[in-house]
Amino acid sequence: MSSSILDERNKAVLLAVIDKYIETAEPVGSRTLAKIHPEHLSSATLRNVMADLEDRGFLSQPHKSAGRTPTDKGYRFYVDHLLRPQSFLMKAEVLAHELEYPLEKKNLQGLLEQACENLSKVSQQTGLVMLPSFSSACFKHIEFTKVAPKAALAVFFSEQGILQNKVLPIDADMTQDQLTSISNYLNSEFSGKPIKWILRELLKRLKLEKEHYNQLAGKAHALSAALFSEEKESSELIVEGALNFLDQPEFTEDISKIKALLCTLEEKTKLVNLLDLCLHHDGMTILIGEENLQEEMGNCSLIAQNYQLGNENVGTLAVFGSKRMDYKRIISIVNHTAKIVSKLISENQGV
Repeated sequence: MSSSILDERNKAVLLAVIDKYIETAEPVGSRTLAKIHPEHLSSATLRNVMADLEDRGFLSQPHKSAGRTPTDKGYRFYVDHLLRPQSFLMKAEVLAHELEYPLEKKNLQGLLEQACENLSKVSQQTGLVMLPSFSSACFKHIEFTKVAPKAALAVFFSEQGILQNKVLPIDADMTQDQLTSISNYLNSEFSGKPIKWILRELLKRLKLEKEHYNQLAGKAHALSAALFSEEKESSELIVEGALNFLDQPEFTEDISKIKALLCTLEEKTKLVNLLDLCLHHDGMTILIGEENLQEEMGNCSLIAQNYQLGNENVGTLAVFGSKRMDYKRIISIVNHTAKIVSKLISENQGV
């Protein structure tokens, strides 16, 4: 949509309406706008301009006696053409204060959980962070350590340098020497291979081991198969602040809509699919209203940015909330958080 579709007066009025609606959550009337509009236009002139914007699909009027509210088309024009680049540049010291991370090294999931919590807390919306998908990564190194009579800690490194820890069940009679032998075997057999290929190969070898009764190799394959196949799609998404939707007046009028939205946040699969699309898109992704493709997300917007290890996109973080969100502020928050996370995981992995 070209910015030239609207003249400067229409742009100024649309900007003022949306800014006021974001602030108040109330339909904006011409009298209200006349008090704040920089050109000091009359109420009658503003009514005519707002009626024109409504006819062209940028505004809507909930009731005849009410003011106007932005449509999805209006929000899209606002984000694409009316927000100036300097609007996104919040003072660095403000963001640095609001987004605090500990200086000590943490495991990747711990860092991303904290990033998600900060996104939610600072934006007052719902924070989303998708963990890196290890199924498409390449295996580099693994270590197993017995931490309980029937549990072993697996420390896994991918070729991309990402570390992941998992506790896996083991037989009570399995010794640390056996676990070390299994680690050495897997590192020599599979280093540099894609994890998807490894999983298929492990399933083949497990079948063969049953036929040849190679006990240690069988345990090695079973343990590593459990490690690589344990991940579920829904567990790859961290969600914080889902109940923040209840603080937005537009979501409290229809209980069925908020219930459907909260179910989506709990079930996660639709959000995982949405963020996976964002991961394959360079730069920031902003989805508004029906662009989210799910009926229950029709009153929501998503602002997503990929985080990187070195120069490679490895995951996505986002703020998900009301269409009436403060886009200027949240675009800054999401961008800044992605930069911090990228910097920390790259430094932690020596990239």
